[in-house]
Amino acid sequence: MKILQVSTFDRINGASIAAYRLHRALIEEGVDSAMWVQNKVSSDPTVYGPGKGATKYWSLARPWLNRAPLVFAGAFGDSCSSLSWLPRWSIGPVQQWQPDVIHLHWIQNGFIPLNLLWKLSRNGAPIVWTFHDEWPFSGLKHYPALPGAENANKLYQRWDQRTRKRKEKIFSGLNLTAVTPSHWMADRAKESFVWSSHRTEVLPNPIDTSVFHSVDKEISRRLLKLPADLPLVLFGSEAGADDPRKGFDLLKSACRSLSADGKKFALVCFGNGSPGDLGDVPCYSLGWLHDDATLALAYSAADIVVLPSRQDNLPNTGVEAVACGRPVVSFGIGGISDIVEEGINGFLCPPEDKVALADRIGRLLEDEDLRMRMGEAARRKADECFSSSVLVPKFVDLYEGLMDG
Repeated sequence: MKILQVSTFDRINGASIAAYRLHRALIEEGVDSAMWVQNKVSSDPTVYGPGKGATKYWSLARPWLNRAPLVFAGAFGDSCSSLSWLPRWSIGPVQQWQPDVIHLHWIQNGFIPLNLLWKLSRNGAPIVWTFHDEWPFSGLKHYPALPGAENANKLYQRWDQRTRKRKEKIFSGLNLTAVTPSHWMADRAKESFVWSSHRTEVLPNPIDTSVFHSVDKEISRRLLKLPADLPLVLFGSEAGADDPRKGFDLLKSACRSLSADGKKFALVCFGNGSPGDLGDVPCYSLGWLHDDATLALAYSAADIVVLPSRQDNLPNTGVEAVACGRPVVSFGIGGISDIVEEGINGFLCPPEDKVALADRIGRLLEDEDLRMRMGEAARRKADECFSSSVLVPKFVDLYEGLMDG
């Protein structure tokens, strides 16, 4: 069985990291898996990327060329809106490698235009598509616009509607199967006119629990040069503090409230951007963490992990946190409830409730026994629901079923 994973990147955003982890987990289980990307970051020989010279430069230019028309719709800088128009004539390793199943992931930034799905389907291989966000069954948007951030540009609205209709028309003639990492995303897809007639399966993104596990806290802090004498609250995001969807401003407010109440702790952040000034709360920025072993150290150094997202599917940070045995405090939105069980391995606060967020963080800061119990429950959750050893056989069963069908 030959599986081709298709993703814009192999190691940059959360979706590409999840896709690459699935790819490697399949290989480790003896499945013949390869990966085709527009921009290759790793040195993995099983990942097919653009060659050298003009091909390489063209692949780097494609994202900007694909986004260029959004200038006229007032959305060029909107990272949560994507067009799909830039043509691609070659289907690369699909022709050369002849996979039995093609598994699409996050394919924006000018990588796989919608019309190319017809050409991929003519190869005869079933197509699986993991919905890392809502773009596959919406118009231009990856997620609905946050209140107050709606784009009122008439051209944008027209393109959004036209893109949705294009998807509905193209998908209606194809045999596609969706994989959604969370039950919430599955419900969103089934409610959509674009996808409601297609098959949808819920399979979380697998994680290697032999890499993501609890490391001695003292050692972790020493290696990362973090204070040994303070409770640590961890926040992580690819976009860092600058993405309003990830809600860092809500965590910032909660931290200041806790500090004003006399709580002593420090905040640790990883990802792009700077967390800014948190007043009396010491803040340590780890920057962009490039490998899973260092990520595991960051979670192990923390006492609590906070996911203050306003919108999210099944964030890697949540799965990584529970795998490392850390309680998670979050809001009850999106697919977070697939990770956090209220009062068992963390807390789910009402959406955007900063007071409740501060209260739950404070409760865990004060109660070490509660942190220990929730951390143990978190690890059990990871072993039972997100481990590669549990999920890879389910992906293999899906692939084999589609091949037989």
